[in-house]
Amino acid sequence: MRGFGSVFVQEWVILKHNSAWWATLGLLLVLTVLAALNGAARTDQMAGMGQGLNQGEMLTQMALKNSVMRWEETKEGPAPSVASPGALGLSVLSHYTVLPPTPLAALSIGQTDVQPTYYKVTAHPALNFLNDAEIQNPLNVLAGSFDVAFVIVFLLPIFIVALTFDLMSKEKERGVLGLVLAHGVSKTAFILAKGAARAVLIFSLLLLVGLAAVILTEPDLSNGAMWLRFGLWFLVVALYAFFWFALALFVNSLNKPSVTNGVILANLWLIFVVVIPALVNVAATTIFPAPSRVELTTEMREATEVADQESAESREAFFFDHPEMVGGDANADQFFLQVLATDSAVERAIEPLMEEFGTQAQNRQDVVDLLQYVSPAIMAQNALNAVSGTGTERFSDFSEQVLAFHEKWRGFFTSRIVKGSRMTAAEFNQIPTYDHKSLSTEELLDSTLSPAAGLAFFVLFLGVWSARRYAFYPAV
Repeated sequence: MRGFGSVFVQEWVILKHNSAWWATLGLLLVLTVLAALNGAARTDQMAGMGQGLNQGEMLTQMALKNSVMRWEETKEGPAPSVASPGALGLSVLSHYTVLPPTPLAALSIGQTDVQPTYYKVTAHPALNFLNDAEIQNPLNVLAGSFDVAFVIVFLLPIFIVALTFDLMSKEKERGVLGLVLAHGVSKTAFILAKGAARAVLIFSLLLLVGLAAVILTEPDLSNGAMWLRFGLWFLVVALYAFFWFALALFVNSLNKPSVTNGVILANLWLIFVVVIPALVNVAATTIFPAPSRVELTTEMREATEVADQESAESREAFFFDHPEMVGGDANADQFFLQVLATDSAVERAIEPLMEEFGTQAQNRQDVVDLLQYVSPAIMAQNALNAVSGTGTERFSDFSEQVLAFHEKWRGFFTSRIVKGSRMTAAEFNQIPTYDHKSLSTEELLDSTLSPAAGLAFFVLFLGVWSARRYAFYPAV
């Protein structure tokens, strides 16, 4: 490509003395740093809250264990009430299952502003704590907080459009294009050199602000997994920026005035970043509307009332046949058995409706996953959330792990309640604890590379189409 080097160097000299360029890039840098600080503060707050919950739980459990231990040393009087597995599992004790933040969580708040990052697990049915989370269309919570992902998805395109909308049209209007071509510089070299000069500057800045954002969040820089995530993060950001560069080059190839190019690109930003995501939202909620929350609450209340009445009648019949069992530990044990029976009855009654909620939520997510490919903004946001560990896949995996842990926690106490046994001090050490398992590298790549491939397709398509149009682009 004849003349590429000379045009590239000349373009750098022009950009170097362009104060508007540096002001724009400086503003982008400031916004990214502020977004990183905001994301880091929120992530630290959530991490600190999780640690505080677990510490408080450990202190409570230690105090109960010491109480039982003191009684075991003396055996004076009846066993303390805290030795009852029913009192512990159904009333006193709970376990907070916390979703730990990933090394890059501060770069994209994602769904953490709506989806729960911890659950308070008890021996009661899972619906009692899962129902605290709002069930809604996942696209509603893809963006909302001011974080680095917001700057990248919403604001970066505006900066790129502002710097490239007149990339070729301005040169043609000034008569520069014709003079350059007359000096033997090929049209392809001229176009690519001008675009490359701006792209190098933008991507250098993006790499700089990305590293600055990572350092500001104070991760473990020796963690290889963190650098893998950062590599994927920068890949997504680069592809998204390439898309807007390619789109600007294509619009310039239409041979319109600079003002017209600016209007077209502004409208395309509005369509891709605002309108299409809103339409995807409407489509997902229209095709698969969420079941009524009022119906769920009413069903739970009615099922609880029926189960309580049936359990009370069974309990009265039992004590009528066994009056010698009234009072004392036997009475308390029977009460906790009644609670288990009530929980089981409510769980059976609500299970179909909860399954309907889960099915509809998954169907809506499937619609979003499918329709994300019509908007680069949705693909970029989904990929950035996945890399940062704040996307749908990780929260779904967290819920599944919590449900599996709940079965262990519930089984530990209910088996002892049914047997009517008492907790010993040693058994407090056997109470299950939650250990979160991170997504594998393969799962991370699966959730990230699919939208990244969609972005790459857009870039390639626009690049090829633009090249065909520039082959017939008039010099004057």
